[in-house]
This record gives sequence, structure tokens and C-alpha cells, in this order.
Amino acid sequence: MQVSIIIPTKDRAAVFEKTLQAAVQATAHLQCQIIVVNDSKESIPDVPKSVLLISNPGRGVAAARNAGAKLAAAPLLLFLDNDILISKESMDHTLATHQQLTNACVNPDWVYPQALQKQLSKTSFGRFLKANKMTTFEGWYGKAWKMNQLFQSESVASFHLSILKNDFERIGGYTENFPHAGFEDYDFPKRLKEAGLNFYIDSRIQVLHNEEDRMDVDNWLNNQQRRAETRRVAVAMGYSELIITYAPWKVMILQFVNRTWAFWRAGLGLVAWGTIVDALYRKYISLLVAARIFKGYKLNKP
Repeated sequence: MQVSIIIPTKDRAAVFEKTLQAAVQATAHLQCQIIVVNDSKESIPDVPKSVLLISNPGRGVAAARNAGAKLAAAPLLLFLDNDILISKESMDHTLATHQQLTNACVNPDWVYPQALQKQLSKTSFGRFLKANKMTTFEGWYGKAWKMNQLFQSESVASFHLSILKNDFERIGGYTENFPHAGFEDYDFPKRLKEAGLNFYIDSRIQVLHNEEDRMDVDNWLNNQQRRAETRRVAVAMGYSELIITYAPWKVMILQFVNRTWAFWRAGLGLVAWGTIVDALYRKYISLLVAARIFKGYKLNKP
């Protein structure tokens, strides 16, 4: 057995089906184990017999990854999000890279599929995402990105994370007590680094990030709020660098926006008319993002 691929999923049937199909095709030539961890109460139909399907209803993505890792038979683990499309080329490249490295975990590059990129260009929200470089890993990563290289990084993420099982078990896996997905990916690399692991980004190879079902502005805004709620938990755990402070005037503005949310959300449709008002749209939606983050971090306290 060369690699165990662990795919947590929850209530994304159409997108997950494409991800699983791509994974099965990409690994047909390998000694590979695919483990799907269903975090939903809904069953997953038509999973190939070669795929190990386990149930983990409602326990969250961190617990799902840990559950999959316990059943992994291979020395190399590949944690894969349920919207990442891999290929034979990307799998061969990942295995070859780990033959060259020791004491390491690795992320490849990702980009949105071309069809999704074209779709985004047709809407104000899509153009907002593209303008803010949210449709590529390079855009999220920032200025330290290096093109077509295997380079060391300060951190890694779990969208497509390859790591030796021994290293994963050595730090006890993912922390499971975050309320929503997101900051387990902040906590996990911190503990890996303390254990002496090296992080690499491999921009020589790309996978596709197929978020075709999440190109809805309300879904996206609600996700900002959930991430802020999780960030608050991370701060309580001792990650003081994640503390957000607000000037009193900002508190007043953001509280007002949240209290009158229906009005502001309705106004978003008025500025989504075409490219001529894209600059106004970007400022307007940035205000709504700030309000949702404030609500998650400050207002929605348990």
C-alpha cells in the first residue's frame, strides 16, 4: 500500500461525486486506499466497493480526518477536501516528491476550474472574488509565493495535505473542539512545527478546487461569520495572535449594520448591476463581510 487518501464530506453530494470519481480514476494504477468519512446523517449512495466508507455524523471535519487516519493502512496519508479534483499526474508527482523529502508535509498548488472561472466573470460577486485573488492558492498565499518550485512555507493547509502517518500520530492528529471547520487548520500546523516538521508548497503541480456549489453570496457571508466564531474559540485556547480589536466607532457601525441586516443585504442587489459599479460593489460587500465577522467574533457568544 502506497498511500491512504482520506476524504471527509458532508451534504455536498454533487461536488463530492466528482471528487470521488476523480480520486478513483487518478489512483487506479497505484496501491491506494480511499477512505470516505461521511459527517452527515444522510447516506452516500453508489460508493464504489473499493472505497472504504465510514460514518461520523455531526462530529466535524477534524474528527472525520482523525477517524479516517485511524483506519489508514498506508505509511503516507493524503487528506483531501471533498471539493478537490486530483489527477494521475498530481498523484504521481506527490508520491515522487515524498520520495525526495524527509520529515515533511506538502501542499500542491490549486486553482478554480476554467469553467468556474468563466462563470464568476459574469457576476458582480464572482468578479469580487477574482479581484481579491480568491480563486487560486497563489492569491490566498500572498507575495511569498514562488512559481513552478518546491519551496518551504511557514504553514500548510488540509485541502490536499500529504504527510507520513507516523508524523500525524506523533502529534495526536487534529484538534476536534472547534465549532466549525477552519481553525483546526491553524492549530494543526502549529503543533506540527513544534514537533520539528518542515512545510513545503509544490507549485510545480496543480489540483482543481471545485467550489461550484458555493458561489452564492449569502453562503459566503455566512461562512465568514462561522470562521469568526471558530476564531474566537482559537483565541480562548491561547492563540492570542488571533485576537481582533475594534475601535469604539467601528463597534457602533458594525452593530448597526447587523441590527439592520435585511436592509443592507437588500442593498447588495442594487449595486450588482454590471462591471461599471464593480468598485462600489467591492466596497459594499467588504462592509458586509466586516459585519458578519464582527457578529461571529463578538456577538454570537456561547
